[in-house]
Amino acid sequence: MQQHTPEHKAFLRQRVPAAYALVKPAVDSLAAWLADPAHQAEARNSAESRKRLIGLDDPEHSTPQEQLQETARRCCDALMLDRDNAAAHFMLARAITELARYDEDVYHPAALREAIPFAERARELAPKVGKAWRAIIEIQIRLGRFEMATDLLRELQRLAIAPGTHATLMALLCERQNLLEDACGWYEKAVSFAAHNARRAELYTLQALDFALLGRKSDADRAFMLALLEGGPQAWIAHNWSVLKNDMGNSWAAVELNRRALMWDPALEPAQEFRDYLQNAFKDLKRAWPAAQVLQEEQLRGIALPGCDNEVIARLNLQPWSPPRRGERARATRTFRTGLEET
Repeated sequence: MQQHTPEHKAFLRQRVPAAYALVKPAVDSLAAWLADPAHQAEARNSAESRKRLIGLDDPEHSTPQEQLQETARRCCDALMLDRDNAAAHFMLARAITELARYDEDVYHPAALREAIPFAERARELAPKVGKAWRAIIEIQIRLGRFEMATDLLRELQRLAIAPGTHATLMALLCERQNLLEDACGWYEKAVSFAAHNARRAELYTLQALDFALLGRKSDADRAFMLALLEGGPQAWIAHNWSVLKNDMGNSWAAVELNRRALMWDPALEPAQEFRDYLQNAFKDLKRAWPAAQVLQEEQLRGIALPGCDNEVIARLNLQPWSPPRRGERARATRTFRTGLEET
């Protein structure tokens, strides 16, 4: 995770992220339109408004910027057709939140504040839907308003409507307060509620990063393995696991995981830089750069992890990787029907 000095963070916050700047005029125009009393009594087209959101996934931390921008634009269109479309309010708030991000730790506070009215309105329109609560609570955490976020989380827990959302946000709150042990515990709880493999992989990875910061390398090692097992070919997981393996003194595993990360995303700069670092280390030790090899975890389990070379799988008679079956639940609908939203 990239570290910034307070001065660098202050510098970044002086300018709106370029990704958000492209959709900010549409957001500003929508905000002005919603605030204009002259439009309050205009006819609404709820059916057409919902159609604008068909095919869109909920904005997440890993969603590409172009997709976030498309989501923001279509949510603005949807809200011009029906100002009470709760899903559009939620998705717009989440899209703005992610577009306001420079990296893991630095968010543009002005952009986050612009997302608050949409997040609040989503919660007003859908008070029994965990996603709507998530939007506003995450913004408050990102803004450092920990007491306000704690109060909202306490209320969400009292409602008992989204235990997975509550656990994930508690982990984030603990992280931002540097309570990493508590954050790891909350991530473990959140995983038990996650219905989809991709979500479980993300949670395991976040937990692994916290374990690594705590110096609990063996716990981080296990969490990274579970993340890759659940998530499939994910370059950022393989890269972070590669760095950890090297810190643990296992340079051979570090090289293999670096190979897989760059196989999945050849343009991943951190992985490129780490490959150069590893190659220089091997040259200094006068070691040959290794070909594709098996990981210890694959040998012990007899099952390949994603990215294992086909020749290695055949030679060692490993069972090929396939996504774990967890009985994925019904996807959340854009109408926020109670009982179908993800926990």
